[in-house]
Amino acid sequence: MTLRLACLALVAPMLVGCTGAGKHEAASLVNAVDAFRHAPGSAKARQGKAVSDVPCSDTRVCGAKQACVAAIEPTVRALGLKDEVAARVSDIEKGILAKDSPEAQALPGKLDEAEKLLTDGRAKMQTCDAKLTDLHIDFGV
Repeated sequence: MTLRLACLALVAPMLVGCTGAGKHEAASLVNAVDAFRHAPGSAKARQGKAVSDVPCSDTRVCGAKQACVAAIEPTVRALGLKDEVAARVSDIEKGILAKDSPEAQALPGKLDEAEKLLTDGRAKMQTCDAKLTDLHIDFGV
């Protein structure tokens, strides 16, 4: 019996430490995704990178992170395309870019691509949200 108690005394702090690290990682991920959601468009790419930079060692946190990054990446690409199109439209209005140039003619296609990316990102964000909810349940964050 004493040997069992001694083993438990040695193992219990390690289990709590693992849970503590997982809880910290889960909280960091939840906060990073929340910051991404509330960031203005100009800061979305930076906040998206912050999500991918969240460290994870717990498999549940890593799975949630992977799902969230999969949702954020197409959204960030879409916003970049939107900004690029807006800049080129401004160039057309200023007379810097000809309306009939190949670059100008490609703009509608870029907007279509951005729309598809946003749709993809929104759909994948449902998986991210579900995994974050699981983290809230598992870790109480």
